[in-house]
Amino acid sequence: MKTIQKLVAQILSTLLVLNLAGCKTHLETRPLAAGYEEITHPNRAPDSTEQPRVSLNYHTADGQTLLIWPSLFTSDEIIRGDVAIFVGDKAYVSSDSFDPRGTKPRVFAVRAPDPPLDITDEVLWYWSKAAGKDFRKAVELYNFASLVNQGDKLEVQLEFYVNESGWPDSTKFQLDWNQISEIMRTVKAKGTMHKDLRWETPYIQN
Repeated sequence: MKTIQKLVAQILSTLLVLNLAGCKTHLETRPLAAGYEEITHPNRAPDSTEQPRVSLNYHTADGQTLLIWPSLFTSDEIIRGDVAIFVGDKAYVSSDSFDPRGTKPRVFAVRAPDPPLDITDEVLWYWSKAAGKDFRKAVELYNFASLVNQGDKLEVQLEFYVNESGWPDSTKFQLDWNQISEIMRTVKAKGTMHKDLRWETPYIQN
Protein backbone atom coordinates (compact mmCIF):
# COMPACT_ATOMS: atom_id res chain seq x y z
CA MET A 1 0.00 0.00 0.00
CA LYS A 2 2.81 2.36 0.89
CA THR A 3 4.48 1.52 -2.42
CA ILE A 4 1.34 2.53 -4.36
CA GLN A 5 0.99 5.78 -2.39
CA LYS A 6 4.63 6.58 -3.04
CA LEU A 7 4.18 5.89 -6.76
CA VAL A 8 1.08 8.11 -6.95
CA ALA A 9 2.92 10.91 -5.14
CA GLN A 10 5.81 10.64 -7.59
CA ILE A 11 3.45 10.77 -10.58
CA LEU A 12 1.63 13.82 -9.19
CA SER A 13 4.93 15.54 -8.47
CA THR A 14 6.15 14.89 -12.01
CA LEU A 15 2.93 16.21 -13.54
CA LEU A 16 3.17 19.35 -11.41
CA VAL A 17 6.73 20.00 -12.52
CA LEU A 18 5.82 19.49 -16.19
CA ASN A 19 2.84 21.78 -15.84
CA LEU A 20 4.92 24.52 -14.27
CA ALA A 21 7.57 24.11 -16.94
CA GLY A 22 4.97 24.65 -19.63
CA CYS A 23 3.74 27.87 -18.01
CA LYS A 24 6.32 30.60 -18.21
CA THR A 25 5.75 32.56 -15.05
CA HIS A 26 9.10 34.33 -14.86
CA LEU A 27 10.28 37.56 -16.42
CA GLU A 28 12.79 37.32 -19.24
CA THR A 29 15.44 40.03 -19.47
CA ARG A 30 17.34 41.00 -22.61
CA PRO A 31 20.17 43.47 -21.99
CA LEU A 32 20.58 46.15 -24.65
CA ALA A 33 23.21 48.90 -24.30
CA ALA A 34 23.97 51.79 -21.94
CA GLY A 35 21.98 50.17 -19.14
CA TYR A 36 18.75 49.72 -21.10
CA GLU A 37 17.03 46.34 -21.19
CA GLU A 38 13.89 44.66 -22.49
CA ILE A 39 11.70 42.79 -20.01
CA THR A 40 9.26 40.22 -21.39
CA HIS A 41 6.23 39.79 -19.13
CA PRO A 42 4.52 36.37 -19.39
CA ASN A 43 0.79 36.16 -20.01
CA ARG A 44 -1.28 35.48 -16.92
CA ALA A 45 -3.35 32.86 -18.73
CA PRO A 46 -1.22 29.91 -19.96
CA ASP A 47 -3.50 29.33 -22.98
CA SER A 48 -3.55 33.00 -24.05
CA THR A 49 -2.90 33.67 -27.74
CA GLU A 50 -1.77 37.25 -27.09
CA GLN A 51 1.87 38.16 -27.46
CA PRO A 52 3.63 38.72 -24.11
CA ARG A 53 4.01 42.35 -23.17
CA VAL A 54 7.55 43.72 -23.47
CA SER A 55 8.67 46.74 -21.47
CA LEU A 56 11.74 48.94 -21.75
CA ASN A 57 13.63 49.34 -18.51
CA TYR A 58 16.82 51.02 -17.37
CA HIS A 59 19.26 49.24 -15.10
CA THR A 60 21.17 51.75 -12.99
CA ALA A 61 24.77 51.39 -11.88
CA ASP A 62 23.66 50.82 -8.27
CA GLY A 63 21.43 47.90 -9.23
CA GLN A 64 18.03 49.60 -9.43
CA THR A 65 15.65 48.89 -12.30
CA LEU A 66 13.64 51.85 -13.59
CA LEU A 67 10.63 51.46 -15.85
CA ILE A 68 11.00 53.58 -18.98
CA TRP A 69 7.91 52.40 -20.87
CA PRO A 70 5.55 49.53 -19.98
CA SER A 71 4.66 48.24 -23.46
CA LEU A 72 6.76 48.36 -26.63
CA PHE A 73 5.04 48.33 -30.02
CA THR A 74 8.13 46.87 -31.69
CA SER A 75 11.52 45.74 -30.43
CA ASP A 76 13.57 47.99 -32.70
CA GLU A 77 14.99 50.38 -30.13
CA ILE A 78 17.87 52.52 -31.33
CA ILE A 79 20.44 53.37 -28.67
CA ARG A 80 23.14 55.97 -29.21
CA GLY A 81 25.24 56.98 -26.25
CA ASP A 82 22.84 57.39 -23.32
CA VAL A 83 19.79 58.07 -25.54
CA ALA A 84 17.23 55.44 -26.54
CA ILE A 85 14.65 55.94 -29.30
CA PHE A 86 11.73 53.51 -29.31
CA VAL A 87 8.12 53.00 -30.39
CA GLY A 88 5.79 52.36 -27.48
CA ASP A 89 2.08 51.61 -27.05
CA LYS A 90 0.31 54.65 -25.62
CA ALA A 91 -3.23 54.45 -24.26
CA TYR A 92 -5.97 56.78 -25.47
CA VAL A 93 -9.70 57.20 -24.94
CA SER A 94 -11.48 55.29 -27.69
CA SER A 95 -15.06 55.65 -28.93
CA ASP A 96 -15.25 51.85 -29.02
CA SER A 97 -17.32 50.84 -25.97
CA PHE A 98 -15.70 47.39 -25.99
CA ASP A 99 -12.21 48.88 -25.82
CA PRO A 100 -12.54 52.36 -24.29
CA ARG A 101 -8.82 52.53 -23.58
CA GLY A 102 -7.18 51.45 -26.81
CA THR A 103 -3.50 51.93 -27.58
CA LYS A 104 -1.62 53.49 -30.45
CA PRO A 105 2.11 53.45 -31.22
CA ARG A 106 4.10 56.61 -30.54
CA VAL A 107 7.75 57.49 -31.03
CA PHE A 108 9.65 58.23 -27.82
CA ALA A 109 13.14 59.42 -26.95
CA VAL A 110 14.66 59.04 -23.51
CA ARG A 111 17.87 59.86 -21.71
CA ALA A 112 17.49 57.75 -18.56
CA PRO A 113 16.81 58.29 -15.75
CA ASP A 114 14.80 61.25 -17.11
CA PRO A 115 11.19 60.52 -18.16
CA PRO A 116 10.61 59.61 -21.83
CA LEU A 117 9.67 62.28 -24.35
CA ASP A 118 6.85 61.72 -26.86
CA ILE A 119 8.46 63.09 -30.04
CA THR A 120 5.92 61.75 -32.56
CA ASP A 121 4.51 65.11 -33.63
CA GLU A 122 7.98 66.58 -34.00
CA VAL A 123 9.04 63.65 -36.20
CA LEU A 124 5.91 64.13 -38.32
CA TRP A 125 6.68 67.85 -38.60
CA TYR A 126 10.16 67.14 -39.96
CA TRP A 127 8.74 64.64 -42.45
CA SER A 128 5.88 66.88 -43.63
CA LYS A 129 8.32 69.76 -44.13
CA ALA A 130 10.68 67.59 -46.18
CA ALA A 131 7.86 65.97 -48.16
CA GLY A 132 5.84 69.14 -48.75
CA LYS A 133 2.79 67.72 -46.96
CA ASP A 134 0.34 69.27 -44.53
CA PHE A 135 1.55 68.71 -40.98
CA ARG A 136 -1.90 68.63 -39.38
CA LYS A 137 -3.05 66.05 -41.87
CA ALA A 138 0.06 63.97 -41.16
CA VAL A 139 -0.82 63.96 -37.45
CA GLU A 140 -4.41 62.99 -38.26
CA LEU A 141 -3.51 60.16 -40.65
CA TYR A 142 -0.53 58.78 -38.73
CA ASN A 143 -0.85 55.05 -38.00
CA PHE A 144 2.49 53.78 -36.71
CA ALA A 145 6.25 54.08 -37.11
CA SER A 146 9.23 51.75 -37.12
CA LEU A 147 12.90 52.58 -36.67
CA VAL A 148 16.06 51.57 -38.51
CA ASN A 149 19.57 52.39 -37.37
CA GLN A 150 21.57 53.90 -40.24
CA GLY A 151 24.68 54.68 -38.22
CA ASP A 152 24.97 58.46 -38.12
CA LYS A 153 21.26 58.80 -38.94
CA LEU A 154 17.95 57.42 -37.75
CA GLU A 155 15.60 56.14 -40.46
CA VAL A 156 11.92 56.46 -39.57
CA GLN A 157 9.41 54.43 -41.53
CA LEU A 158 5.91 55.92 -41.31
CA GLU A 159 2.59 54.27 -42.04
CA PHE A 160 -0.60 56.27 -42.59
CA TYR A 161 -4.34 55.58 -42.67
CA VAL A 162 -5.10 56.58 -46.26
CA ASN A 163 -8.31 56.50 -48.30
CA GLU A 164 -7.46 59.19 -50.81
CA SER A 165 -5.00 59.87 -53.61
CA GLY A 166 -2.03 62.14 -53.19
CA TRP A 167 -1.01 60.78 -49.81
CA PRO A 168 1.39 57.85 -49.25
CA ASP A 169 0.37 54.66 -47.49
CA SER A 170 3.92 54.42 -46.21
CA THR A 171 7.11 56.42 -46.48
CA LYS A 172 10.51 56.72 -44.89
CA PHE A 173 12.94 59.50 -44.18
CA GLN A 174 16.02 60.13 -42.08
CA LEU A 175 16.88 62.33 -39.13
CA ASP A 176 20.44 62.99 -38.05
CA TRP A 177 21.36 62.92 -34.39
CA ASN A 178 21.69 66.68 -34.19
CA GLN A 179 18.05 66.93 -35.23
CA ILE A 180 17.11 64.30 -32.65
CA SER A 181 18.95 66.27 -29.96
CA GLU A 182 17.17 69.46 -31.00
CA ILE A 183 13.80 67.72 -30.89
CA MET A 184 14.54 66.39 -27.41
CA ARG A 185 15.62 69.83 -26.14
CA THR A 186 12.45 71.42 -27.53
CA VAL A 187 10.06 68.85 -26.05
CA LYS A 188 11.81 68.87 -22.68
CA ALA A 189 11.75 72.70 -22.52
CA LYS A 190 8.24 73.33 -23.86
CA GLY A 191 6.41 70.09 -23.07
CA THR A 192 4.31 69.18 -20.08
CA MET A 193 4.27 66.09 -17.91
CA HIS A 194 1.52 63.53 -18.57
CA LYS A 195 0.67 60.05 -17.34
CA ASP A 196 -0.30 57.20 -19.61
CA LEU A 197 -4.03 56.48 -19.24
CA ARG A 198 -3.55 52.73 -18.81
CA TRP A 199 -0.26 52.26 -16.97
CA GLU A 200 0.11 55.76 -15.44
CA THR A 201 3.70 55.93 -16.66
CA PRO A 202 4.94 59.55 -16.70
CA TYR A 203 6.14 61.10 -19.95
CA ILE A 204 6.61 64.57 -21.44
CA GLN A 205 4.83 65.78 -24.57
CA ASN A 206 4.88 69.16 -26.29
